[in-house]
Amino acid sequence: MGMTEQRSARRSAGINRGTQRPGRKGSKTVLGPREKRRIIQLTVCLALFLAVFIGKGIFPERIAGLRTQVLTLLRGDTDFEAVFADLGQSLSDGKPMAETLGGLWTEVLGGGEVDSAAGESPLYAVQVSYLSGFPGQGETGMLGRPLEVEEVPEEETTPEPEVTPEPTPTPEPAVEHVEYNGPALPENTSMDKYRLDLEETVSPVMGVLTSPFGWREHPVDGEEKFHNGVDLAVNMGTQVKAFADGVVDYIGDDPDQYGLYLQISHANGVKSFYAHCSQLLVSQGQTVKAGDTVALSGDTGNTTGPHLHLELRFNGVRINPIYYIETS
Repeated sequence: MGMTEQRSARRSAGINRGTQRPGRKGSKTVLGPREKRRIIQLTVCLALFLAVFIGKGIFPERIAGLRTQVLTLLRGDTDFEAVFADLGQSLSDGKPMAETLGGLWTEVLGGGEVDSAAGESPLYAVQVSYLSGFPGQGETGMLGRPLEVEEVPEEETTPEPEVTPEPTPTPEPAVEHVEYNGPALPENTSMDKYRLDLEETVSPVMGVLTSPFGWREHPVDGEEKFHNGVDLAVNMGTQVKAFADGVVDYIGDDPDQYGLYLQISHANGVKSFYAHCSQLLVSQGQTVKAGDTVALSGDTGNTTGPHLHLELRFNGVRINPIYYIETS
């Protein structure tokens, strides 16, 4: 037979066998029964692998035993085609999913029947658990079973105590007006109470107020005169203390009126004046602190008895000392 006749014979044999060259349009590969079974086996094993992977977190101690079952399935000659035909028929007949899945499990892996309620096989339980909790199936899942949701106890939180904000103190006004209905006041004299803004103030003596600030009948002269300060009755030789921190402006002696006296200059334009002292204990220009003893009380000058005459000025204006000291 020639070469041409041999080629024609081979072509005819290929056509009779119903084969076509790969790559041509309309070509089809025909698998044998064994190949079909193996593909189905691989598909099922993939599904089982996914179920085992999902169940690994649920049954970690039994995963090793499931490997043997999967390997047995791969090496066996189970007729998966018939198994899935039965599965389709069961679903068509309206049988419950749990019962159908249990039958499929028995036919594929062998052994006794699976109790769908008890879930004896761990892998079967994994599949049931996965299907029951499939997203979008509500609280009962695909198999109609209620989902078991672990209740997480709520942490008890201790409420923080309410903090009551401290009220903001109302600042003292720079000037507090005081009603006055008496005779006209002398120039640079006020009955109002001013805020002095001194760091510390001290009552020079603790005495009895015998003559207030304002118009009065002079106890010696008998004339109506304005009293520029307050008189505080104390015993002879009582310590006279500095009203606040400051510097001694001057000291002096006026036998006809104030007797021995001194004046101290403080911050913010405040000055204090002390008169009728029996002894002066500071000198001009000396720095003193609030509460330092600067003199001793007496009855020098024009007086009717031992006492301290105290005056206060604020920026050149005479003000009432009684607003800023204590008396007994």
